[in-house]
Amino acid sequence: MSSSEIEIVSDSNDQKNSGRNPSEVPIIDVYSASAYGDFEKLRKFVEEDGLSLSQPDGSGHYALQWAALNNFADIVQYIIEHGGEVNATNNAGQTALHWAAVRGSMAAADVLLQNGARVEAVDINGYRAVHVAAQYGQTAFLNHIVAKYHADFDVPDNDRRSPLH
Repeated sequence: MSSSEIEIVSDSNDQKNSGRNPSEVPIIDVYSASAYGDFEKLRKFVEEDGLSLSQPDGSGHYALQWAALNNFADIVQYIIEHGGEVNATNNAGQTALHWAAVRGSMAAADVLLQNGARVEAVDINGYRAVHVAAQYGQTAFLNHIVAKYHADFDVPDNDRRSPLH
């Protein structure tokens, strides 16, 4: 996925995985609150400040994608309940389910899929969540969405490669 925005987003979010305390991260908007799991600040931004969860950030990414990437299932549910579109796509055509696949975020994926996420959603490269999970070595996630949600594990991408190759 050298051209994938998920790879770039994943790298830019590594500070979360570097042992940095989320309380040290400045939570300034719905995107950072979603990315770092600050449910109370997210609730304040939405319910008190009236901020939208259905608009992308300046890079075209959605709060739902950030929450899914980091497996904050409760925040994923909250965003969906407060106007977040479960199948919204960023500039690369990626959904929150694509982002959940990067880190094997099964709890977030379950919430997404139970709320109407399309398991076969395709990005601009023809990648589905199964392709992303395979590329990032998320075999448990891959097995989960194949077994529970009947994701097609042998479907080709735009270059005619299946997740198995």
